[in-house]
Amino acid sequence: MPDSSPQTSQPLLQEFLNLLREKKYSENSLQSHRLDLQKYLDWLGDGGEVRLEQLQVLKPADIQDYVEYLYQDYKPSTIARHLSSLKLFLNDLELSGKIRTNLRDRAILELLYSSGLKVKELLNLNVEDLFLNMSFLKVRGKRERMVPMTDKAVEALEEYLQSAREQRLLNKSDPCLFPGRNGTRMSRMGFWVMIRKHAKKAGIENPINGRILRHSFAAHLLENGMDLPDIQDLFGYVSLDSTLQYAHINRPDYFEVFQRCHPMGKDYPFNEEKEATEDHDLEEQEVSSGLKSED
Repeated sequence: MPDSSPQTSQPLLQEFLNLLREKKYSENSLQSHRLDLQKYLDWLGDGGEVRLEQLQVLKPADIQDYVEYLYQDYKPSTIARHLSSLKLFLNDLELSGKIRTNLRDRAILELLYSSGLKVKELLNLNVEDLFLNMSFLKVRGKRERMVPMTDKAVEALEEYLQSAREQRLLNKSDPCLFPGRNGTRMSRMGFWVMIRKHAKKAGIENPINGRILRHSFAAHLLENGMDLPDIQDLFGYVSLDSTLQYAHINRPDYFEVFQRCHPMGKDYPFNEEKEATEDHDLEEQEVSSGLKSED
């Protein structure tokens, strides 16, 4: 009996449909998603095969262009269905690590876990507060201080600043680091909506908020050997004279301690042990292969 399952000439789409089939989607749903997404990919690739690289550089303006294209032939209800299929498709590619569709959100989450900022401190950041070449940022306010960042956070911020921030701004001269949906500085409500959306996508059922990430940041550093006074410096709990507020950064081991104790730090022992284990396994494989060849 011939296979009546939806088929497509687009490899990325076929892989997605296979995944939905494994999740027990009905054949009617599969057919609907195939038709919706086939139309989008045909539009994006001018009828040819769409490569992953094309989806990796998608911008909100590109989606808006597609919506305007759909309005030529479809009713709003049909367009909403098309966009729902597209959202499901892009979310799957993002969760699998193949594309990054929301560089702002990734930069926010990496920065929160990297530096233990309060939500208010995060939302008040301006671009000029970043010192990416030094892996530090300045937190302004009553507890003004310099806070280190992990390499992952720096990488996420660099990618976001290069490819996504400007498109989100209502006023290009606005200094805010993280604009919200209206193009101005992100609100606390916008932050809560964002973090809960990603928690749901990640399958996290328990309530999550910025404070939980902040406590996780502190707990992981303490568990891995960072002293409490250093945690107090990171959080800004110690009042310092304006001429001394950055004195702790001049400690020879301050940045090294952070990189060694943070789970995402480049000198975190687990990462070194993992590399050493991989090197050891590789050496054993080479020795084993050598013995076999001698036999």
